[in-house]
Amino acid sequence: MPILQRKRPYARRISAQTTISPAFQTTLAAEAVRALNLRPGMILSQTVEGTRLILEPLHDVDSLAGSLGTGRVPVSIEKMRKAAKAAIAQAGRNALRPGR
Repeated sequence: MPILQRKRPYARRISAQTTISPAFQTTLAAEAVRALNLRPGMILSQTVEGTRLILEPLHDVDSLAGSLGTGRVPVSIEKMRKAAKAAIAQAGRNALRPGR
């Protein structure tokens, strides 16, 4: 089974200063936003290491679309529902079998 790995940006140091507002908000440097391909609504992970604050983008499910290849035929939601109902029914029948 292949392991999904997060794409890491090429090594590059970007240095910028920002000010924290009274509401504890800050602005990201435009160069950093472009380098990491950040978009409005993206979620950033916050990690504190010593006196450093590290922000890393968390990739959502939508950003992984197509990463597993195109070798599979899409399944309709109706087909998924029918399969789920059949599995639940089978589990119920198995639970009612004598000797369990």
